[in-house]
Amino acid sequence: MAKKILVAEDNKFTATQYAKILESENHQVEIVKDGEECIQKYAKSINADSKKSTFDVLILDHSMPQRNGAEVAGDILSLNPEQKIILASAYALSTERNFSKLKDKVLFLQKPFQLSKILELV
Repeated sequence: MAKKILVAEDNKFTATQYAKILESENHQVEIVKDGEECIQKYAKSINADSKKSTFDVLILDHSMPQRNGAEVAGDILSLNPEQKIILASAYALSTERNFSKLKDKVLFLQKPFQLSKILELV
């Protein structure tokens, strides 16, 4: 089933690669370049009646300008605790100070990874 996916990734090449593989499976992909833009776009997508976002999945890079992926994930989960989030990082998630809050709610992808892994998690 096709999903609407928001990708927050500051590396244009990486973001394009994510979009290509996701769109090859008919997913609708929107890309933002930093954490602040991600939160703004997500907030605008929330339906006034259901209080749910129109995004099925968020894919967040951990190291981004403005706000890192873990901070963004925490803010998004405070708006919608059921939101599916995939956090991609070259660093161990356990080094993140918000690890205890995120470990049971966020799917973690250790970089580098095969792009097909994203399709498995979406």
